[in-house]
Amino acid sequence: MRNNKFSTIRKLITFSVVLFTVYLNGQTITTPGLPEIKPPVPSIYPSGMDSFLAPSATQLPSTGKNYQQRQNEQIMNEVDQHEKLRIETLNSVKSDIEELQSTIQYDLPSLLQIPGTERYREVFDKMLHIDVDNYSVKDVNFDIENAYFENKLDKVEFDKVIKQSAEFILAKMKERNFDANSNTAKNFMLFEFFTQPMQIKGFKEKHFPIKYDFEDYWGRENWAKMFVTKLLKTNTGQCHSMPLLYLILAEAIDAEAYLALSPNHSYIKFQDEKSKWYNLELTNGMLTVSSFILNNGYITAEAMQNKIYMQNLTKQQVLSQFYTDLASGYIHKFGYDEFVDKVINKAIELYPTSINANMVKANYNEARLKYVVKELGINTQTQDGRNKILNYPQAIEILQQMHAQYKLVDDLGFQLMPADAYEKWLNSLKETKNKEESEKLAKQFKGTIIKFKN
Repeated sequence: MRNNKFSTIRKLITFSVVLFTVYLNGQTITTPGLPEIKPPVPSIYPSGMDSFLAPSATQLPSTGKNYQQRQNEQIMNEVDQHEKLRIETLNSVKSDIEELQSTIQYDLPSLLQIPGTERYREVFDKMLHIDVDNYSVKDVNFDIENAYFENKLDKVEFDKVIKQSAEFILAKMKERNFDANSNTAKNFMLFEFFTQPMQIKGFKEKHFPIKYDFEDYWGRENWAKMFVTKLLKTNTGQCHSMPLLYLILAEAIDAEAYLALSPNHSYIKFQDEKSKWYNLELTNGMLTVSSFILNNGYITAEAMQNKIYMQNLTKQQVLSQFYTDLASGYIHKFGYDEFVDKVINKAIELYPTSINANMVKANYNEARLKYVVKELGINTQTQDGRNKILNYPQAIEILQQMHAQYKLVDDLGFQLMPADAYEKWLNSLKETKNKEESEKLAKQFKGTIIKFKN
């Protein structure tokens, strides 16, 4: 019915004129991916009226002034009638177009009526009241993962496991006579907790290193693969869950460490007492130099200039990442709607250059445009279909928002790293020169550990 009405409207005399002059205000519309289309310059009057306005001398009868005067009056009356008809047609078309556009849904349908979405709203509202510089990484992360499982996770058990792991690490430090106040010693022991088997004398329990989960490590089939709770249950994780658990345990033993990002990846950075920085690669249990990260081939000069990678994330920036995690879990479980936009806007507010948050925002805009285009019945595969979007200013605005957001992502220096390239780069850690470099760094690392003075 909507298409029939639209087809009928287009057949009206002044449709093309009205469509551009009323709604586009005579402006040139230029959008990426669309041709530049300028509004037509119409005649002031409907087709055929020009002949009434400028009759030639040969067309005028010569039977006297009175007849000529009456003829002029008749012409003017007809002009007035046609002008009235033009205005009525214009108003009718405008009314029909407004009626048509009023029936179009320009926002993605809300998914908040779906059972389980209320858990995400609860977590989002709770996060809004967090002190951005002083919050529990453990608690925020648990709330996000628990929302995905609709409050079915056991917080008491989770806290217990973290507490026991922290106590084990501190006990091992004491056994080795490490200075309990040394940040280097704490991070060294944390790193070994992830990468080496450990046991405390006098206890039967033995801790085994955390392994990399090579199955669905992107979380495409099962988003829970990204979770710390899954890691604790299986003792396997990937580059999202491992660094988060490290931060949680660092928080529990009062160690200072930072989350850092590289393309498709996250890792840990910390500084020893001699001001030397270390990159801890938990996925392979190795230490890396910054040049190794830079050499993955997907960190552009713009990315370095805009500091979207390889930076120590502040507590506020980590909280922004948590908002992005909340939105991502919602998307994988339910899909895109305005709740996603609300959450990701908060993430960007906290960390304007967050590449992950801005990518989610761009994908949200694309999902919204696809929905609107489908609602309008526009075939974007044809030129006529692409031109048709010019009839809908709100659709044009959404299109422009999408392109502007993707341009922002490009300007930040983002370059897509394919999955096979990521795997190849990650596996290159096992090369002899990188192993040797890691062993050299490990010796330096261990050499800076401060022990108790006997």
